Amino acid sequence: MIDNIPVDKTILQKWLKAGFVYQKQLFPTEAGTPQGGIISPALANMTLDGLEYALAKAFPYSIKKGLKMNMVRYCDDFIITGYSKEWLEQEVMPVLVSFLAKRGLTLSPEKTRITHITEGFDFLGWNIRKYHGKLLMKPSKANTKAHLFRVQEIIKTNKTAKQMSLIGLLNPVLRGWANYHCHIVAKKTFSWIDSQVWSTLWRWAKRRHPNKSARWVKAKYFKTRGYRDWMFTAVDESNKHKKFILVLEADTSISRHIKINSMANPHDPAWKQYFEARRKKQKTKSTQRCCRVPQGAFAEA
Repeated sequence: MIDNIPVDKTILQKWLKAGFVYQKQLFPTEAGTPQGGIISPALANMTLDGLEYALAKAFPYSIKKGLKMNMVRYCDDFIITGYSKEWLEQEVMPVLVSFLAKRGLTLSPEKTRITHITEGFDFLGWNIRKYHGKLLMKPSKANTKAHLFRVQEIIKTNKTAKQMSLIGLLNPVLRGWANYHCHIVAKKTFSWIDSQVWSTLWRWAKRRHPNKSARWVKAKYFKTRGYRDWMFTAVDESNKHKKFILVLEADTSISRHIKINSMANPHDPAWKQYFEARRKKQKTKSTQRCCRVPQGAFAEA
């Protein structure tokens, strides 16, 4: 890393041996940075800088020859496309392995996969696949399963918690996951998650009142809000006007991501207006997603 990352070598060496603090205790590191630290993804990104150039240098006429080679990278995760499995294995892979070896890195056998686009692959929690010639991106099964497991664990570990407190724990998790996937084909997945969460909450409510009828349990925990019934809603006992409503992921609007102009430079004053307009538009969309509630319903307090 020291030989290949173009930064001050003294500062980089200090970074690599800085250690980390957890619960007011210092844990030293002889080499590398702690996983999940803010420096780790920055260093991983800088370590792989130059990979695009290495591939372009090895295959300068890939586009003209119809080899369809492109690369997408996010920190230390990347995708390389090509026109055939054999070409990727026999020609592209050696260039990639050689580039990584100079930086002391190797490909993970568990995470590395060469597949046809019609079979699809997972990348950053999404499944990317062509269906009848049309490319669609959906939440991956593994990511969806992990998200649902997390939500269900919150419910199961709060069997005796107040409904208001449970909603406060669930809403950030549901909203955050939905906002991450709101740029792709995720409506069906959102609806499926909502149905699974509802089933878990119904069991949670029934368990608390085993001697009560289903009608009584429904009236206590699931209210009608506007045109919707069965909304998991709690009322603050100290303030009857304060209501807490569980977020429905299916209410999250799907908004396609707009790619940034490849020529745009955030450090160039000429592009200042472009970035300001982009930030303003993104902020407006983010606010709309977070504040959206069912028609006729009360906003979460």
